[in-house]
Amino acid sequence: MDTDFIIRLNNGDESCFQEIYELYSFKVYCFVKKYTKQVADAEDVTQNVFIHLWKYKEKLNPEVSLESVLFKSSKQEISKWYKKQNQIFTLSEKEIIAELNEPNNEEDITEKMEKIEYLLNQIPQRRKKIFILHKLEELSYKEIALQMNMTTSAVANQISKTLQYLKKNSVNSNELYWFILFFIDQL
Repeated sequence: MDTDFIIRLNNGDESCFQEIYELYSFKVYCFVKKYTKQVADAEDVTQNVFIHLWKYKEKLNPEVSLESVLFKSSKQEISKWYKKQNQIFTLSEKEIIAELNEPNNEEDITEKMEKIEYLLNQIPQRRKKIFILHKLEELSYKEIALQMNMTTSAVANQISKTLQYLKKNSVNSNELYWFILFFIDQL
């Protein structure tokens, strides 16, 4: 049955996706709920598992059980969720809304973004790349270490130095958030 589901999913069959969701969403939710504290968080992570399944449907191997794919994806999404919970730069919705409602906001944001871009261009290229891989592409220290051929502690050290540099130059979480939204393509 899994093979049929995966083949249909490979072909973009939306009704198949709905069947899979109805069959497995509760199991995935129960699994995820063990690792998250809030019901809303478990629901979000569960939703992300199924978004991931749909996004990569063409790459699924019919010989691998659908359940193992879903639970492997669940573990990955839980890991991403934990990383996001522990990020140094976090923003509340209130901060974002307040920033959006400030008078002359567009000019202020542009100035702040230019400042951050300038600061990031002042750090060594390798350190900048490590920072971008971690903060913007959400790679783990271990993944970056493998990609950059260095130790995880060296990666952590480089990220820490970049954050200290930004904080020393008065970059706050709101400014970094706006920078990520608007200017990351230019880096």
